[in-house]
Amino acid sequence: MRNTSVHFLRILRASGLALLMTASAGVAWADYPERTVRVVVGLQAGAGTDALARQMARQMGDKLGQAFIVENKPGAATRIGMEMVARAPADGYTIGVANAVAATFPLMFDNFAFEPGKDFTAITMLGRVPSYLAVRDDLPVKNVQEFVAYAKAHSGKLSFGHGGNGTNPHLSALVLVRSLGVKAVEVPYKGNAPTAVALGGGEIDFAMLDYPSVRPLVERGNVRLLAVTEPKRVGMTPQVPTSGEQGLTRELDGMAPWFMLVAPASTPAPVINLLSQQAGAALGSPEVNKALASAGIEVETGSPAQAQRYFMEQRERMTRLARELKVSLKN
Repeated sequence: MRNTSVHFLRILRASGLALLMTASAGVAWADYPERTVRVVVGLQAGAGTDALARQMARQMGDKLGQAFIVENKPGAATRIGMEMVARAPADGYTIGVANAVAATFPLMFDNFAFEPGKDFTAITMLGRVPSYLAVRDDLPVKNVQEFVAYAKAHSGKLSFGHGGNGTNPHLSALVLVRSLGVKAVEVPYKGNAPTAVALGGGEIDFAMLDYPSVRPLVERGNVRLLAVTEPKRVGMTPQVPTSGEQGLTRELDGMAPWFMLVAPASTPAPVINLLSQQAGAALGSPEVNKALASAGIEVETGSPAQAQRYFMEQRERMTRLARELKVSLKN
C-alpha cells in the first residue's frame, strides 16, 4: 500500500511540475512582442510582396505597440530571405513573407527544400495575385472561343511570353497550350513587366499576367484580357469572365502567385497564433484592402494549419506540373 501511495505522489509531483512549466511558458510569451520584429521579404523593395508586407507590418506594429520593420533580402529566387528566416532564433522576432516560388525550392536547389516543420512554421495566408489570359490587341480574337480557334489554326506559330522559368504564369501558359492540343513558341523575359511590354508591343501573341503588370496597356488599348484563371470572378475586374466558365481547362483554376507569412520552425504556438490573428485583422482593414487591391492583390487569410496545408498542396501541384511539362528549374 505504501509503494502505491509513493507512486501516486510521484505522479502528482510530475503532473504539477508539467503544469507549472506550461504555465511558465504561457507567462513567458504573455508580453510578446517586447522589441522590434523584423519581417524578411526575399524580393526587392517595390515588388508586390514588399507592398503587401509593408501594409501588414504597419498595421500590426500599431496594434501590438512594437515596430514591425520590413527587411528586403533579394536574391536566389527568394532563397536568401527564406534561409535567413529558417536560421533565425525561433522566438517570434524574425518572421518572413514566403511566396509561390518557395514551394518550388526542391525543384531548384539540392540542399534547401524549405520544409514545413523543419525550416519554417506557417502563420497565415496573406493573399494571391490573380492571373489573366492576356492577348495583344491586334490579335484577331475578342473572346476565349475565338482565341481557341486561332490557336488551333496557328499551331506552331502561336507565341507566348513569361517572366520566369517554372513560375505560375509560365506553367499556366504551358497547361493552356497542352489543353488545347497545340504547339506554341515560348519567349522568356526578365519579369512580368517586360513580358507585358512585349505583349503590348506585339512581340508575342499572349501571356498569363497579373493585373498590375498589364493594366496600363489594357487602359491604352494595347492589350486585351480574355479571362481570369480563378474559380470565380475577382473584385478588381468583375467584367472579366473566368477561364473555366468559358470552357478552358479547370486545371488553370487558382494558378496564380501567392503570399504567406512564416516563422522559423519551433516558434512557440502562442506567438504563432497571435501573429496569425493580428495579420488577419490587419489585412481585414478597409485601408489595407484598398491599397492591396490597387496592387492587384486579393487578400486571403486563414489559420496556421490551413496555410501549411495550402503550401504543401501547391508544392505537390507545381512539382507534378513541372514533371509532366518537362520544365527544369535547376540553375
